[in-house]
Amino acid sequence: MVYEMMRVKPEKGYSLIEILVVIAILAIVMGVAAFSYRTAMRATRVKQGLSDLYDGFVAARSQAIIQNGEISVAYNAGSRSITFTRNGTVLDRIVFSKSNVDPGRQAGDQNYHFEKYTVLRSSTREGDTAVTGLDVDGDGSTDNIPFLSAGSVNLTIEQTGFINGVGNASAILVMHQGDIDDNDTSGEREYALVIFSTGLLKRVRHSSTGWELF
Repeated sequence: MVYEMMRVKPEKGYSLIEILVVIAILAIVMGVAAFSYRTAMRATRVKQGLSDLYDGFVAARSQAIIQNGEISVAYNAGSRSITFTRNGTVLDRIVFSKSNVDPGRQAGDQNYHFEKYTVLRSSTREGDTAVTGLDVDGDGSTDNIPFLSAGSVNLTIEQTGFINGVGNASAILVMHQGDIDDNDTSGEREYALVIFSTGLLKRVRHSSTGWELF
């Protein structure tokens, strides 16, 4: 009896198949988490780039009106940046880069923003060259607003607040370089700033159902 009580029953371990199943499940969970994180980070970067661009136009337009002087808005291919300049002074410089290498603020820049992995494009991944199917200005009819290529961003904000160089209206399309490289349409991370000649500014994004204001 004592011998029977002292005997230790062997514990049952996990089989190889059970271990492999657990590893497979963990791999799937980690993969989904990594994908979700990447998607969120890409969306955040593109939205931040668009927000900085929007804020740059709002601030420059206010200064043009208050200080009664024109402000030029131009894209520089060498530095991949959009600058807001008044009388030779760079009020704001926004660098849109394919990489995470920050060239840094240049001497004389009053404001500086670096948008890593965020680029300007003249067409979406699907080949669209305009914001369509959306009443952007609220006049009751849908608009067809073409995208400006980066090189054609050469605008003038007048003292009146009107903006020359956009026709009646044009849009600047902002996308994530990673989505372009991967041809990734999963997150619909295509954002644009619509610029009307009257000075009206609207932010739009492309979703699974088309373009929408946000």
